[in-house]
Amino acid sequence: MQIVRRRVQRATGTFLSVTGALSIGLMTAIHASQAKPPAPAAKASPESIANGETLYKRQCQVCHGATGMGNGPAAKQLKGKLPNLADKATLAKVTDAQITELLTEGKKSEIGNMPSFKTKLKPEEMQDVINFVHTLAK
Repeated sequence: MQIVRRRVQRATGTFLSVTGALSIGLMTAIHASQAKPPAPAAKASPESIANGETLYKRQCQVCHGATGMGNGPAAKQLKGKLPNLADKATLAKVTDAQITELLTEGKKSEIGNMPSFKTKLKPEEMQDVINFVHTLAK
């Protein structure tokens, strides 16, 4: 019985040590991410913007419209108005990371559903689209 008890204590101690180390590592990562603001986005290259425009026309324009005003042909089927991507104030409210998450995961809303593009666009292509969308904002 004592052998079993020692093995349980040893296993519990190992589990707590590993769990504690993971917790400390996670807390350190969270603290580090909160300590410094995110680096500003690198200036988009003309190649990235051109590729983003091509991808936008293929994947996004049908809903968001050619100029990003949310007036594409499919937008007429939605229950509300899409955000105006050509409005600088609208884009200022979201970070590139939030836009990337939206492109990756999609979004269900009361207006309609934005599909996920994680199987259609590579991460660098998503950044190209974001770089192009920034050129629409006036």
